[in-house]
Amino acid sequence: MRHLVRLYDRLIVALAAVAGAMLAGVFVMIVYEVTVRALGYQPPAHTSALSEYAMLYMTLLAAPWVLRNKAHVFVEFLAGSLPGQVRRSLQRSIYVLCIVICLGLAYYGLLAALDYWERGELDIRSIVIAKWAFYAPLPLGFTLCAVEFARFLFGADDMYDRGADIDTEGI
Repeated sequence: MRHLVRLYDRLIVALAAVAGAMLAGVFVMIVYEVTVRALGYQPPAHTSALSEYAMLYMTLLAAPWVLRNKAHVFVEFLAGSLPGQVRRSLQRSIYVLCIVICLGLAYYGLLAALDYWERGELDIRSIVIAKWAFYAPLPLGFTLCAVEFARFLFGADDMYDRGADIDTEGI
């Protein structure tokens, strides 16, 4: 079991690294496009479409890692002001709700991806991409987020315990 957990942890980090590399790639594409345009040449037409796809992929590939590291934005004023047992019950309810929502989005994303795969539909812009590719990261990203919420639900860690090293000034 411990080996499986370590493998899963490596997967989360690897997906975040892929998202980071994609971000660097989008940055390079945009700088190249702007530079080429400023020099009076025709920029590549595919930059916009690839950037749009990359934003979706980056978000869904990095989301489990962001959740794991508690680096996401959330409002904790209500949970922080409640007494111990009530706060823990509210937090557990929130985890369950988040798991259900993530699994629902993963399921419907999978259905959409499979539907577009079977129909062979294409997204035609400056480049042609299979439409299922737009929905492909949804099942993976949301399922892994559900796993992360389940780790908070069943584990010793608490999503709301951000530690003393987190700067909360202004929150």
